Amino acid sequence: MDAAKINRLVIGLGRTYDELLAEGMIQPGSIKPLFENSQNEDFIHKPEPGIELWFWAETRRLERVVFCLIALAKNEPVYTGELPTPFTLAMDQAGIRTMLGEPYESKGPVKLPLPIGTTGGWDAYRLGVESHPNAKVAAQYLLDKSVCGLVFTLVDKGHD
Repeated sequence: MDAAKINRLVIGLGRTYDELLAEGMIQPGSIKPLFENSQNEDFIHKPEPGIELWFWAETRRLERVVFCLIALAKNEPVYTGELPTPFTLAMDQAGIRTMLGEPYESKGPVKLPLPIGTTGGWDAYRLGVESHPNAKVAAQYLLDKSVCGLVFTLVDKGHD
């Protein structure tokens, strides 16, 4: 996926799956519940390895565009395409903070169940009004502070 298409998806946050499909922003494909055999709040569409588009189940509205840059679990696909400026596939917390300044929100290391274990936390930054007035980007870190994930998400989703 190229950076221009990613920018269009970020601008498309808040649009429905059907709207994005009709506009040619995404190709027909499987949109699956997050968990099988249970009540789901989210559906996920994986347009290519290392990218997940998260839709709220009730409205099928796009709420998150997730990039896996470093696998946290065995056999997790990693994104190898382009990212929008100023992001690259290899980044760390110091570089992110140099590019984007102090984060709007931040969380330190968190211990998650195995196979993930302890993470390095995350930093979030509001996107500019020209990109999306109701969106932010979060950089997720490993313990060594390298960026393992990048998530573009709505700030106000309109639900809990």
